[in-house]
Amino acid sequence: MKSDRKNQILPTLVLLASALAFLSSCRKSAEDIAALISESEAAEIVETAVSDRTAGMAMPTVEMAQMLGNYLENCGVPGDTTLQKSNSNAFASYNYTFGLEWLIHCNDLGIPLDASVEVSGNGSFSTTRWSGNDQASGSLAFTGLSPQEPAYLVNGAYTLTGDLTGDLRRIDPTFDCTTTIAIADLVISKDTYEITGGTGTVQVSGTNGQGNTRTLDGTLTFNGDGTVTVVVNGHSHTFQI
Repeated sequence: MKSDRKNQILPTLVLLASALAFLSSCRKSAEDIAALISESEAAEIVETAVSDRTAGMAMPTVEMAQMLGNYLENCGVPGDTTLQKSNSNAFASYNYTFGLEWLIHCNDLGIPLDASVEVSGNGSFSTTRWSGNDQASGSLAFTGLSPQEPAYLVNGAYTLTGDLTGDLRRIDPTFDCTTTIAIADLVISKDTYEITGGTGTVQVSGTNGQGNTRTLDGTLTFNGDGTVTVVVNGHSHTFQI
């Protein structure tokens, strides 16, 4: 009788242990996904992708604005250049190579109307919280080319893909990340070449070594005072361009 009872208890214990293990693995997976990117981390990642201080999108965009005035008479003639950018300061260090290709579109009278610009890049950066290696690509359209216009308006998309390491992260400190930025009516002054306005949307998608992915969407506002505000799921973060 005791032997039969033992034979019934053992399978029950095995099933219970298996169920607990399954529930634990499911719970761990959910925790891993939640920890992969938080809203505040996504906002910080956007900062590294946009800010000039980390060789983000602002750098090649403003560099192109500074050069455009020299090529306004080259209607329909493709142009290109390579930029090597590196720096180290209290906030960040970076080392990037950018390739810029552009084409000025003019009307029948030879008056410049707009410019299409393709951006490519690769490099690395490091801040006190984040470091990464990535590749950049972008397609931008510049309007406001007339000398009478006080600023350029820039519309387009910019994407960075690579690996990021969060120095303060305990779970999955390094993960694959793609940050996609869409800008609308970004205003670049022709006098100072500072970004003084514009809006945008952004998407940050991270994937860890186990194949778990989390994607977060946000908005961008270029405030006109040298700062940008990103909002991700209600979390707001303002940083210097």
